[in-house]
Amino acid sequence: MKNIFFTILCLFSQTFVIHTFAVVRMPKVFGDNMVLQQQAEAKLWGRADGKTVVINTSWDNQTYQVRPDKEGRWKLAVKTPEAGGPYVITVSDGKELVLNNIMIGEVWICSGQSNMAVRLKGYMSQPIKGSAEAIMTSGKYRDRIRVLNLPQRASDTPEEDFPGISWNVSDPVHAPEFSAVAFFFARYLTESLGVPVGIINSSWGGSNIEAWMDEESNRKARPEIKIHDSELPVAKQPVKLYNGLICPIAGYTARGFIWYQGEGNARKGGLYKWYSAQLEALVSHWRKIWNNEKMPFYIVQIAPHNNGDAGGTWFPRLVEQQIKAARTIPGCGIVSTTDVGEPDCIHPADKQAVGLRLAYLAMGSLYRKIPGTPLTGPLYKSHRFERGNAIVEFDNASLGLVPIPGQLEGFEMAGKDRVFHPARAVVNGKNRSTVTVQCDRVPEPVAVRYAFRNYMVANLANSLGFPAFPFRTDNWEE
Repeated sequence: MKNIFFTILCLFSQTFVIHTFAVVRMPKVFGDNMVLQQQAEAKLWGRADGKTVVINTSWDNQTYQVRPDKEGRWKLAVKTPEAGGPYVITVSDGKELVLNNIMIGEVWICSGQSNMAVRLKGYMSQPIKGSAEAIMTSGKYRDRIRVLNLPQRASDTPEEDFPGISWNVSDPVHAPEFSAVAFFFARYLTESLGVPVGIINSSWGGSNIEAWMDEESNRKARPEIKIHDSELPVAKQPVKLYNGLICPIAGYTARGFIWYQGEGNARKGGLYKWYSAQLEALVSHWRKIWNNEKMPFYIVQIAPHNNGDAGGTWFPRLVEQQIKAARTIPGCGIVSTTDVGEPDCIHPADKQAVGLRLAYLAMGSLYRKIPGTPLTGPLYKSHRFERGNAIVEFDNASLGLVPIPGQLEGFEMAGKDRVFHPARAVVNGKNRSTVTVQCDRVPEPVAVRYAFRNYMVANLANSLGFPAFPFRTDNWEE
């Protein structure tokens, strides 16, 4: 009898402990110091042992309830107000999980390879322009910039969480580890909008675009692609980074994406040829898993770099694909970096210019705060040949074109022999939005190019100082 009573008591005690001390669990993308997207149905999710998860939001004192499925998974959306904070979210399943110091504002997902990954403190012998000032003054944005850096992780299967990561506030302790591009973007954005900005940085140096795509998207864009290719470095293997670094954050309610990648796909031999289709497939799928088919996607032009052959053309050919994607994909834009490239370093120091241009594009095209000015650099529009000259017209030059500084550089012309020679160029036209190009060595030109080398001096810009994108009028192979 005593044994039976003891057994019953133990079973009751175990049941009581499980019920009382069950702890609801949430992925690390949710935590103290995070930023939730303002005026949205912000998604929260996790796992729980109990029958009901109860959530309370301090900004409106609303209570939400959700029942986990058979595997303990739960998901719901909470209504967020206009930007503000700090706030608290309490999540309970027998025992409370409290998320503190939450801000409401604008959230952006930042992804790509090393030029997105590089921190404010720079790489070895590769500094970031303006980093000391940015780090020293970062504490001014303690309640206005928050960053979640994701660790490098590749996976053969979709992951749900990350170990040992947390949202960090902006201050001199944490800012050196922030993505330089993302930090400058967030700083300009919060200064312009006056609201908190949250950054989720999911990037990996040396990665190829196919690593950031799921299997279906990869096959859609490039049917013959080898998905399981262990001979490639892990950051170049298709699907691996999508599983490890995108799946765990997919659906975290955000305003948009910024993407700085392409060097890994800019290779002699034509790997770049697939890039536009790959970007279209990636954007389409990411928007699907974020459940927002209009989510803005902003691309950074890869910057000029000699890449072992300054006269080669595979870098601008990749840029050509980026521009094609930006023109094709609704809600997509691209910022120019023709002026920030460095011949001997693939990681340009001027990340502040990149962040500024991304923020300017967002402020004009998404937030509608900057009317009446070009939002990015001059883009080739059309050309014609007249008496040995090429007359080239540009978009994004409503207030005229200008060389910065001095005389125009970066133009080349070729005749039927397809040999390009340096050419003279001058800005002209009624609105100063055209360039006349001429070369004595090419009396009968059939093609004109601008900045169409892996690295060359090129200095055409618009009235805001945004540099012109590389272009060519021919369709010749390498």
